[in-house]
Amino acid sequence: MKYANKSQNRHDRRISIRALLLILALVTSIALPTLRPPVTHAQASGTVVGWGDFSGAATPPAGLSDVVAISAGGFHSLALKSDGTVVGWGDNSSGQATPPAGLINVTAIAAGGFSSFSLALKSDGTVVGWGDNSSGQATPPAGLSSVVAISAGFDHGLALKSDGTVVGWGDNSNGQATPPAGLSGVVAISAGGGFSLALKSDGTVVGWGNDFFDQTTPPAGLSGVVAISAGLNHSLALKSDGTVVGWGFNGLGQATPPAGLSGVMAISAGGGHSLALKSDGTVVGWGDNFFGQLNIPSGLSGVVAISAGFFHSLALVSAFDLDDLIALVNGLNIHQGIQSSLLAKLNAATAALGAGNTATACTKLQDFINECNAQSGKKLSVEQANELIARANEIRASLGCP
Repeated sequence: MKYANKSQNRHDRRISIRALLLILALVTSIALPTLRPPVTHAQASGTVVGWGDFSGAATPPAGLSDVVAISAGGFHSLALKSDGTVVGWGDNSSGQATPPAGLINVTAIAAGGFSSFSLALKSDGTVVGWGDNSSGQATPPAGLSSVVAISAGFDHGLALKSDGTVVGWGDNSNGQATPPAGLSGVVAISAGGGFSLALKSDGTVVGWGNDFFDQTTPPAGLSGVVAISAGLNHSLALKSDGTVVGWGFNGLGQATPPAGLSGVMAISAGGGHSLALKSDGTVVGWGDNFFGQLNIPSGLSGVVAISAGFFHSLALVSAFDLDDLIALVNGLNIHQGIQSSLLAKLNAATAALGAGNTATACTKLQDFINECNAQSGKKLSVEQANELIARANEIRASLGCP
C-alpha cells in the first residue's frame, strides 16, 4: 500500500507539473513563467561546464573528465566518457541519473525531458533505457537493432536506424512516437515535448506529433539544413551556411535567434531557451533566462558540444591539442596536396613546441588557419574549414598566442 501511495503521488506530481508547463507555455506571451554538422573529426575528450538550474543538474560531479558527449534533460544530466561508460547527476527520483550496473560500450546518450528517463546507444546498435517508464519511454521495442542515433523527448524515445528509417516508442498521445508513413532517408532525429523532428538527406525537415504552436511545421522553403533540435514547444534548424532558423512557440524569444548570428556549428533547443555553438568555440543563448540558463560563464571557450535542458545548460570543453588536430587532419577525406600542406604546418608547430619555441608554434598555427581560410569552400568544405580553424584557434588560445 505504501508503494502504491508513493507511485500515485509521483504520478499526481508529474501531472501537476505538466499542467503547470502547459499553462506557462500558453501565457508566456503576456506573463513571464543539446547535433553538429556531419564533419569527420577525431573525437576529443574534455570536461563539462554547466549553468542555470535549481536541481543540481548543472553541477557535474567533481573530477568528471574524459567526457566525449553530454545530454541535458529536464532535471538531470548525462555524460558519456571516452571509455564507453555513462555518468549521471541531478534529480534521481526515478533512477534516471543512475545508469544500469555494467552498462558499457555506449556510443551516444539522451536525457529525457520532464519525464525523468534516459537512453543509451551501444556500439552493437542496441538501445538501453532507464528511469521513469510510466509511458514505456524507457523500454525500447523488442528486437530494435542497427540503431545509429537516439533522442529522448518529454515522454517518448526515437531511434534512427542505419537504413534511414525511424522508430518511436513511449507516449503517443499526440502521435509523436509514430513517424509518418514512408519516412526514409533520415540522417538525424530530435524528440521534443510531445512532437518529433527528422532531418532528411536532402536537407529538408519533417515533423510530427503535437503542432499546437506550429512546432512540427518547418517554415516554407526551409532547405540546406545540417542539424535539428526539438525543444518543449519550439524547433531549431542549423543551415549549411552556419545560420539558425527557429519556429514554434516564441513567447520568450526562444525561437528567434539573435540578429546576425552566424558561424554556428551546433544547436540545442531546451524548455524555453536555445543555445548555439559557434565555430570559434563560444556559446550564444537566447530565450528564457529565469533560472540563469543563458548566463554563459565569462570566458567560456573551447566548447565542442552543447545541450539545453529545461532550466539548465551544459557545455563540453575539449582538451584538444596538436596531436588531436593532426589526427583530425589525417582523418579527413580531402585533396592529398592540401592535407600534406596542412600536416606540414602542424608538424612544424609540434617541433617548435618541442624545442620550447612557442612563438614559432603560434606562427605555424596561424599559417595553418590562413590556409584553411583560403581553401574554405574549395578544396575544403566550409564545415571542414570551420572545424579546423576552431580547433587551431583553441590551441593558439591555450598557448597564449597573440
